[in-house]
Amino acid sequence: MTAILGRPAAPAVRHRWQERMLGAARYEYLMQVRRPAVWLVVLALTGLRASRPWPASLSISGTALRPLVGDWAIDFMMLAPIGVGVVLADRGRRESQLGLGDLLGSVPNGPGSRWWGKAAGATAATLTPVACAWAVLLGYLATQRGAAVIPAGIAAFAAVILPGMLFVAAMSLAVPLLIGAPLYRLGLIGYWFWGNLVGPRYGIPTLSGTPLEAIGEYPSGAWFGGQMFDAADKGIHATTADAALSIAVLLAAALAALAITHLVLSKLAERSMS
Repeated sequence: MTAILGRPAAPAVRHRWQERMLGAARYEYLMQVRRPAVWLVVLALTGLRASRPWPASLSISGTALRPLVGDWAIDFMMLAPIGVGVVLADRGRRESQLGLGDLLGSVPNGPGSRWWGKAAGATAATLTPVACAWAVLLGYLATQRGAAVIPAGIAAFAAVILPGMLFVAAMSLAVPLLIGAPLYRLGLIGYWFWGNLVGPRYGIPTLSGTPLEAIGEYPSGAWFGGQMFDAADKGIHATTADAALSIAVLLAAALAALAITHLVLSKLAERSMS
């Protein structure tokens, strides 16, 4: 009888957990999206690349529509993820730096709902200027090539830009908890250039040109016909399966980083209460 009466409690518990997570996400979004650095850093890096697009195929008139959008998405990804990672690196430790750990520990929200809410809200806020910048670029392309560029651009954002951005965001929230924000920022810049922009033609072992790269070259080449520079140097011409694998690897790594951090924070909270 006790077990039967207790069964309806589980959905209620899950509902409360979701409400707490959504509340934390809303708070994190509003706090992060109002930070001037979030907009300045991301838009400055995006504008830097947009002012000097590369390669030559990015010319408006000389390329078919979908390859044009795919190449612009890759060009967009060259620097913008660094800005996302730099401004997110201090978000995970911000409460402890402000001395709010004890205060947050006294509220009903557990570490799990706070962590997932923080991850969702801070990531969404940091990607807001990214989405705005991409929308501006799409508007520019639409004035040159017509409204047909808009659906292709939205698809490119989802397939080429978003997976790598989510990967960088997850790592930028989780890893600085272990090594600190300054060291992480330095490591992020080094990783991004080594693992995504330094191709095999330089003779340096690198993740660039493999499904493990985060710049989106595989989905751009396989689904949009964009140029594949580093993968082509390895003799690889990405297929639909290769593109799906690359995206799956990035999303799985992002989810794993957040889930492991959740477990660690939960264990630390249990120890502090015992």
